[in-house]
Amino acid sequence: MKVVIPDSLMGEIQELQDTFGSVTGQAIVLTDQAGNVVTRPTLSGIFYQKMFKSLQGMERPFEPALLRIGPLSHPAVLEEWVPGLKYVVSPLVPDYGQTYYLWSGLYMEEGTRGLMLQAFEAKMRNHPDYEMLKDVLAAMPELSREGIASIRGKLSVLGNVLSKLLAGCAVKPLEQRRGLVISQLLSNLESEFLKIEVVLQQMAGTLSDAELYAFAQEQEAGQFTVKYSAGKEAGLLMNAGFQQGDGFLGQAVLGREPRHWQGVAQDPRSLFFTQRGMTQPEYLSCYPVRIHSGKRALLLAVGFGKSRPIQDYAQYEQNVTALLGLSGRGEQLVQREALRREATLRLKEAARLLPQAASTQELGTGLLDMIMGMPFFPSSVLVFFEEQPGDTHYAKGWRAEEITPYVQDLQSRYSSQAFLSSAIINGEAEGQVLLECPLIAEKVFKGILSVGFRRRSEAEEWLSLTGCLASLASTSIRLIEKEARHMKQAGVFTGQTLHYLRLSNSELHRLSAEASAMAYELARYTGLPERESEQMRTAGLLAPFSLAFLQGYGFYPEELSLLKQVDQFASFYFQINKPSVSVTAQLLTLVLHHTGKGADKEQLANTDLEWLDPSRFNLDDHVVGELYSEPRSTFQSFLRSRSEAMPARRGVSAGKLLNNTALKTPKEEWGISPREEEVLELIILGKTNKEIAGALFISEHTVKNHLSRIFNKMDVTDRSQIIALVYKRIFDSERIEMS
Repeated sequence: MKVVIPDSLMGEIQELQDTFGSVTGQAIVLTDQAGNVVTRPTLSGIFYQKMFKSLQGMERPFEPALLRIGPLSHPAVLEEWVPGLKYVVSPLVPDYGQTYYLWSGLYMEEGTRGLMLQAFEAKMRNHPDYEMLKDVLAAMPELSREGIASIRGKLSVLGNVLSKLLAGCAVKPLEQRRGLVISQLLSNLESEFLKIEVVLQQMAGTLSDAELYAFAQEQEAGQFTVKYSAGKEAGLLMNAGFQQGDGFLGQAVLGREPRHWQGVAQDPRSLFFTQRGMTQPEYLSCYPVRIHSGKRALLLAVGFGKSRPIQDYAQYEQNVTALLGLSGRGEQLVQREALRREATLRLKEAARLLPQAASTQELGTGLLDMIMGMPFFPSSVLVFFEEQPGDTHYAKGWRAEEITPYVQDLQSRYSSQAFLSSAIINGEAEGQVLLECPLIAEKVFKGILSVGFRRRSEAEEWLSLTGCLASLASTSIRLIEKEARHMKQAGVFTGQTLHYLRLSNSELHRLSAEASAMAYELARYTGLPERESEQMRTAGLLAPFSLAFLQGYGFYPEELSLLKQVDQFASFYFQINKPSVSVTAQLLTLVLHHTGKGADKEQLANTDLEWLDPSRFNLDDHVVGELYSEPRSTFQSFLRSRSEAMPARRGVSAGKLLNNTALKTPKEEWGISPREEEVLELIILGKTNKEIAGALFISEHTVKNHLSRIFNKMDVTDRSQIIALVYKRIFDSERIEMS
C-alpha cells in the first residue's frame, strides 16, 4: 500500500539529505522500492552532476540496479558499475511495509585507482565528457575500508532519522499498521504472486520484535532447506538444511499448528543456529504451511534479544504464512500451465521434424533430443526398435551397464506377436518411473519409447503428451518403411536399366558412371549435404536416359527435376528468356559437359533408341558459358583440386581399358561376368566399396562378394594387383602410348 509523503515532510527530508551530503562530500538520493526518485539528488562536484543528468527523463532510473541486487535488509556496499568504485545502498523500512532506498557514493577504495581507471575507460570511452570525467576520477581521494565504514556510519544515522520521519507520516496503532501490510499483500496476490524475499524483508522491519525471518522449503521427502531469509545475520542461515523431527525446526514441520519456544538460549537445540556462526537466539516461532505439489514449508521468526509476548505477533505472522502458501500453490499452477504451453510448442515442432527422418537411426536420435529438451525434464529416454537383422536402441540418461538388461526385459515383455497397444507405467525400475509407449506401424509392433520420470505423478501428468510423441514416431516409421520399399524398387529398376544400357551403348554406360562419380565428388566438395550429394550422383547415372522414359516409372522425382533443368538450360538459346536454374542443376550441367568432352562421338551418335538421350553429354560450349560465374568458378577449383590430389599418370578411362582388344581373350580366360565387369570398371576408377554399391544400386555386402570372385578369377589378392594386371596385359600385347 503506497503512502503519500506530505509536502511539509518532504522539505524536512530534503534538508536532512543535503546536510549529510555536504558533511560526507558524497551524492545522495532517496528512491522508492520501484526505483523512482523521491528526493532531489544532493550533488557534490561536476562528476555527480553529469552522472545524474544522464538519468533525467528516465522512468524508474534505479529499477535495473534494484532488480540486480535483489531485496536488502541491511546497508550494502556495492561496485556493480566499475570495480573499485563503490556506492552504498541503505534500505529504509517504515512501519507500514513500504520500502525506500538511500543511495550514496561514489567511494574509491584504497589501492584500486589504476584498475578503476582502466575499467572506466572500457565502459565510458565514447562518452562526450569522458576526458573531463576521467580527470575528476583521477583526482578523487582513495578511502580505506575504515574510511568507507565511517561514512556508512554517518549515513546510517541519516537512514534512521528518515525511517522515523517516513513512519511518522503514517502513525497508526500497531494492529492497524499490520492490517495495512496484509492489505498490501492481498493486493499484490490479486495481480501477481508474492515474492517471498520481499515479504520477509518487510517483516524484518519494525512490525515485529523478531530480528530475523526465514522461509524453509521441503526439497525431498522429509528434507528441508532455508531458501529465503531477511534481517540480522540472514546470510548465515541461507541454505541451512534440517530433517523433519530433528531440533526445533524439524519438530515444527511435523504438525500444522504454529510452535513457539521461549528461552531458546538455554536449550541445546539452539546449536542449529550457533554452529553456523550466528548469535544464540532467545526465542523462536515456527509456522508450517503447505505449498505446491503437496510440499511443505516453514516460516520462522527468530529474536536475539529479550523474549516477546507471543500473542502480540502470532496471528499476524500466521496470516502472512497462509498468504505465502496460497501464493506458492497458485504460482505452481501458473508454472505448470506455462510448461504445458511450452510442451505443446515442442510437440508441434516434433510433428514437423519427425516425419522428415530418413532412417530409424535419424528418428531415434531425433526423438532423444526432442524428449530430453521437453520442459518436464525427464530423467532418461530410451528408444528401442525391433528390427531385422538385430535390434537397435538409442538412449540418454542411462548407465551403460543398465541398458542391455532393460532392452532384454523389453524384448521379453513385447514382441511382434504379442504386445500392449497402450502406454504403461513401469514403476519397477530402480531410481525412476518409466513410461513405456509402444511404437506401432500398420498394426505391427515396431519398438518402444521409454521415458523416465522421478515420480509416478509426473509420469501420469505427462502420459498424454508422451503418447502423442510415440504416435508421431510411429507415423515416421511407416513413412521410412514406405520410402525404403520405394527406394528398393527404384534400385532394382536402375540396376536393370543400366544393365540394358551397357548392352545397348557401352560408351553411354561409361559416361554415366564417370558423371555419377564426379557429380558426387563435386557435391561433397561444395559442402552439399549427403542427401543432395546422393541426388547428384543418381542424376549423373540417369543422364543417358530420356525424361519421358524415366518419368513413366515414377522414381527419383528430385533427380528428374535436376535433369529437366539441365535440358531447359541446354535449349535456352532457342528461347527469349533465360530459364531459372538452381545452382545444383548448373553444377550437374558442368559435370555432364566435362565428362562428354572425352566421349567417343561415333558411339554416342550410334543409337536410335527412343529411351536414350545422349545430348546431355554433347552440350554446346556457348550454352555452358552462359552459366553463372560462381558455379563455373567453383567447378574449375574442384577440377584443380582433383588433379592435384591424384598422382600424375598417363592413362585412359576404365571403359576404354576394359574394351581394349588386348583384354578380350584374357577376360574370357578369367571368366569375368558382365556384372563383375561393371564392378571391375569402378575398381579401376578407384572407387570404394560404398561408392561402387551406390553406383550399381547394390549392397556393400554384394560388392564384397563380387570382389572375392574377381580376385579368385584373376588370381590376385587386392585392388592394386587388378589394376597392375590390366595395364600389364595391354602394354605387353600392344605397347600402346597412354594419353
